Amino acid sequence: MNGELYINGQDAWTTWGIGMDSSGLSALMTPAPVKEFVSNESRLEDGTQYIVTNPKVRERELTLRLCLYAPTAALFYARYDAFCKDVLATGTVNISTKYLTGVVFRCIYQSCTQYTQYRGKVAKFALKLMEPDPTDRSLTAKERRTL
Repeated sequence: MNGELYINGQDAWTTWGIGMDSSGLSALMTPAPVKEFVSNESRLEDGTQYIVTNPKVRERELTLRLCLYAPTAALFYARYDAFCKDVLATGTVNISTKYLTGVVFRCIYQSCTQYTQYRGKVAKFALKLMEPDPTDRSLTAKERRTL
């Protein structure tokens, strides 16, 4: 799990004991929707005319399912607290993975839509994120140095 998932430039596993579940990569790779095309519905012509040249993508929402692990309850609560303060409280969630080299998903945290904890050692949760500009996924020089 080391080096699999990076959040805000930090290895999520070594920093917080966090990894993605099996649907995480699919959620990240789902294509962004396009903005509505310019259209004209004239009463003088049949149907509707659309201008489909130069399509633009719009923001996208995604749900990233994560798991937090710890060998003891004390470490679990410390990791959970650190993740909430270091990542969620900032609102910025920049995600990169070893599977998609050179790509960073620049997201904004919206909410945690699901949270389940098991005996203070394992938690599964789903973060609802918004990616304002899905075309802005290149790594900055600083981000390249941290990975």
